[in-house]
Amino acid sequence: MEESIITTQNPIRSATARGLARLSYGVLHGVFKRGSAFPGNLAARIDPDVLRSLARDYDVIIITGTNGKTLTTSMIVKALRQKYPDLMTNPTGSNMMSGIISAFIAQGPHKGHGRGLAVLEVDEANVAPVSALVHVKAYVLTNIFRDQMDRYGEFYTTYQKILNGINMHPDALVVANGDAPIFSSRPLKNPMRYYGFDTGRHDNLLAPPNTDGVLCPRCEHILHYRERTYSNLGSFFCPNCGFAARS
Repeated sequence: MEESIITTQNPIRSATARGLARLSYGVLHGVFKRGSAFPGNLAARIDPDVLRSLARDYDVIIITGTNGKTLTTSMIVKALRQKYPDLMTNPTGSNMMSGIISAFIAQGPHKGHGRGLAVLEVDEANVAPVSALVHVKAYVLTNIFRDQMDRYGEFYTTYQKILNGINMHPDALVVANGDAPIFSSRPLKNPMRYYGFDTGRHDNLLAPPNTDGVLCPRCEHILHYRERTYSNLGSFFCPNCGFAARS
């Protein structure tokens, strides 16, 4: 698995990128009290693969989706810090490649024994580039709504960008929103866990008109709901083919 994503890295270029990025981070945060992306941009310009060396001693959990990434990341970090007090994250919500590199620059080298743990909020289109450079232990998927179409195109195009990263790490656990039909639409080699709401209700509801993503991804019949929580999320089922929520 890992051999397919590892490339040769120039150690001098990598060290130069890390050093200058740390210097810029120190100046920006010490003098201007800001600058979450520039150090990462600088490092990546010098060494496009700098994240590989910065994250080499970390196991990584990636949180992604169109909505709720920052809150979900914060909740996971607060829970895991009870066991991993030195956990690394990108708390500013700067979730593009440059912001993630800057977060590792700010944290500094892992100083503990064994491998460190990093919990990263990652923009959907950056899941694959980040996955190619780090050791991913788990992916957490929140949802995909069409309010991001102006950025990345069609509903399933956005999901494919996420899948391109997941497919690089078939042993990584995928924790997905089981109330989102799209996350059950394609089989994955990864171990899977689903979360969602289950109140035990057995209604037969339809989503309101103009709700996106309510066609069954298997047979394109209109999905029905035993309970609908928000938009197309809920305890969905297809009366035509049996496709149903996994939560």
